[in-house]
Amino acid sequence: MSSRRRRIRPSPSPRTDRARLLGPQLAGAAVFAVVWAVMTHVSYYWNWLFGDVNLYQNWGSLTAAHYLPYRDFPLEYPPGAIPIFMSPIYLRKLAGYHETYYNWFRIELLVVGLLTVVVAAWALRLLGASRVRAYAALVFIGAGPILLGPIALSRYDYFPAFITVLGVALLLSGRERLACAVIGAGIVVKLYPAILLPIALIVLWRRDGRRGALEGLGASLAVVAAGFLPFVVLAAHGVWLSLWRQVQRPPEVESFVAALWIGAHHLAGLQLHSVQSFGSSNIATSGARLAGTLSGLLVLAILVAVWVRFARGSCDRDEIVLACAACVTAYVTFAKVLSPQYMVWLFPLVPLVRGRRGLSATVILGVAAVLTQLWEPQHHGDLYRHFAMRESVLVMTRDALLIVMLAVLVWPRPRPLEHHAEQLDPARATAV
Repeated sequence: MSSRRRRIRPSPSPRTDRARLLGPQLAGAAVFAVVWAVMTHVSYYWNWLFGDVNLYQNWGSLTAAHYLPYRDFPLEYPPGAIPIFMSPIYLRKLAGYHETYYNWFRIELLVVGLLTVVVAAWALRLLGASRVRAYAALVFIGAGPILLGPIALSRYDYFPAFITVLGVALLLSGRERLACAVIGAGIVVKLYPAILLPIALIVLWRRDGRRGALEGLGASLAVVAAGFLPFVVLAAHGVWLSLWRQVQRPPEVESFVAALWIGAHHLAGLQLHSVQSFGSSNIATSGARLAGTLSGLLVLAILVAVWVRFARGSCDRDEIVLACAACVTAYVTFAKVLSPQYMVWLFPLVPLVRGRRGLSATVILGVAAVLTQLWEPQHHGDLYRHFAMRESVLVMTRDALLIVMLAVLVWPRPRPLEHHAEQLDPARATAV
């Protein structure tokens, strides 16, 4: 036995760990700020930054004037979006009515985008990411808007994306009940974070049993009730119509279902026509609604498969991030509505995935975002009015890339060699 004693390095303190990732965090925040400034002031982007913001201004102004959403005017978004629409009105008022609603809304997005980078950096620290990995992930997150184009800063989707990654980071930090409450807040803002709640409940069940899972579910439901209940009491019919519209709407022209129809139109001469309805451009061909329903069932099947596989795994931090990224990717890819701004939801999550799987998925996401920018929003009319060949090919390619990205995220990991050896020859199993 050697007399030389091994020196054991002490594990880094939380303060040292935070300092190690301060540079990547500042880099990601700086990239986002520069990208925001370029897109806000360069005419190529600025001319397209209005989008739905005029609708937000109208809804925010009506609410500030004491009109009740869902009762006095229709609103297609959940009630958690209302404070987001109203904030620029009051910020402008506090500033002495300087600048426009549009500018204050973009300032709101700037703050939320920077907070998203901060929370993503926290998640990476909890995952034990190296400095190189942290730099790559956070710079990618910061560059997200300019990869996707003007649509990223003309919708409010950075808010639910921020809430979602915050819920994931809280789950990684061991604050499962608080994570469930935050996921509940995300549901009130945009609904889709509901697909992450089963993951949080599985973690709670594994760590604290049935009681923990029930407490997490109760925390989430309490937040959802606090957001929806006042409007359900005062305008139940309007709230129901808002939710039912999401079920009734036909496939949106950029969705996977629509891409199949568009491909059949170009290859086999299938007759197509589109309509402007439900706040988007949609396919209105016979059978499209049925296809949209089947697509929704496919999303549900994939989500259940991801939840089941996660429940059977170790439920460690890397698996939590992988399952969350896979769920959101599946929803974005196969839901009957794939508005291009939905890709914003993926930017803070996919780069958190470890290893080659995460790197491959992040590169695919970047390429898919750039492809989206090539037609949205400048040439969106050519797509939904005429199904132009160039735009059609871009949409089909982008949707195919999202499917490949989902496959990368859900593809089973190879089993360790020793497990294979034990299965083939039990006698070779190591005796303990």
